[in-house]
Amino acid sequence: MTTRRPGRLGVVPAGLSAAAAVLATTTSLFGLLSAWPYAAETANWRLQAYGQDLGNFLAIVVLVAGLLTARRGSVRGGQVWAGALVYLAYAFVIYAMTVHFTALFLAYVAVLGLSVYSLVFALPGRPELRLPRRLRRLGAGVLGATAVAFALLWLSAILGALAAGRPPADLAEAGLPANPVHVIDLALVLPGMLIVAVRSRRGGLAAALLAPLLVFAALMAASIVVTLLLGGAPAAVVAVLAAVALVSAVLAGLLLRAGSAEHRAEFGEGLALQVGELALLRVGDPAGERDVEDAQRDLSGEDGPALVRAAVGERSDRGGLQ
Repeated sequence: MTTRRPGRLGVVPAGLSAAAAVLATTTSLFGLLSAWPYAAETANWRLQAYGQDLGNFLAIVVLVAGLLTARRGSVRGGQVWAGALVYLAYAFVIYAMTVHFTALFLAYVAVLGLSVYSLVFALPGRPELRLPRRLRRLGAGVLGATAVAFALLWLSAILGALAAGRPPADLAEAGLPANPVHVIDLALVLPGMLIVAVRSRRGGLAAALLAPLLVFAALMAASIVVTLLLGGAPAAVVAVLAAVALVSAVLAGLLLRAGSAEHRAEFGEGLALQVGELALLRVGDPAGERDVEDAQRDLSGEDGPALVRAAVGERSDRGGLQ
């Protein structure tokens, strides 16, 4: 008898995400090793692109690690894989829409599309995770606080510029009409993080999204840290972002560990029920008059474990389960 482990990542999303990883690696290598991808950018925006390219390598390593384990049925690996894909989708929206047109344009668009559709194809059939209530609330609190902090930071810059009657200084330095990070964060990412943080307190799908979004937050904060270090930012600012990356990563790890343990327990229980049903049907009912529902009712009662042991033991005496 063989039992397929539930939650195994399918071939289509795995293949799409592998292609995204290859293309993202290629574009980042070109960006760092060749002058032409960012030749038309200002010095400030070019520096930020270098930081993003370096951050991409960390995300790709995380993506591949999650992919390999998710293909073996690891729920933990699937959550890590999803968080890394969210990061790539976020990053390549910016590449595709703000980096001047070059031979890498279609590759940027492809990574964006592959990342999004990897997640779309993986959604059906993903197992729901049950997380400890206290840990779930802690993760929700950190995710929500991170979203609020970045929203206040971006809004302070925007409202200050509006009050002064001039565009933010960083736009002139980057040579952009508007900051794409502000647009994506304030319109989509930060509200989404807040919604997940609030709704995850009740469990369900939102709770299952906690770990991927914390993985995303850790990767994004790490890429910002790299960019700040390249630009010689104050140590205090770097330390704050590094702390965000560390706390997010640690909490994601704790949630993944707790959720994976719970899933393994549920899988083991399901496997035991299948073994018990088979044993009771084949040993306790040689005439074939019982059905699976009868066996399930017996197993769910107080004497269930004893019935399984007796049935499996008797079958073993007869030569084992067939």
